[in-house]
Amino acid sequence: GFEPVDLLQGIYMTVKQLEEGRKELENQYSRYVSMEGNKPAQDLIFSVFDKDDREWRGIGSIQQSGYKVKDELAEFDAIRKYKIENFTGFENKFCIAGDVLKGIKKPHDCPQFGINFTPQFPLGAPMVSSEGACAAYYHYQGVEG
Repeated sequence: GFEPVDLLQGIYMTVKQLEEGRKELENQYSRYVSMEGNKPAQDLIFSVFDKDDREWRGIGSIQQSGYKVKDELAEFDAIRKYKIENFTGFENKFCIAGDVLKGIKKPHDCPQFGINFTPQFPLGAPMVSSEGACAAYYHYQGVEG
């Protein structure tokens, strides 16, 4: 987990970028994580997988954001083995998770929020995780209890 100093430094770095008019990826956790990442783990992943375009529920397709099993390991690939076509996630027509994730809408803009859409009965990723935006709104905006 993060220590309070990590959270404060992250806030500081964000405010500094805002004040300087920058929009950059910065590594606040550099005392543990290098910008190159864990090279042995990456080598292991790329011995099995190639990067591939991927559909993300509520967001759409993002180039090179996913993985697919390498062609030489196709016999171990369930998608190929079972001839699965249209490998995309289920989109619930009542869920606005994609717009919440993109910052277009707030959780309370969802007509199902707090009614049929709760941490006990989530419709999308932002409610499933306790750190998700919808769950945070649910817990801290007086919807529950």
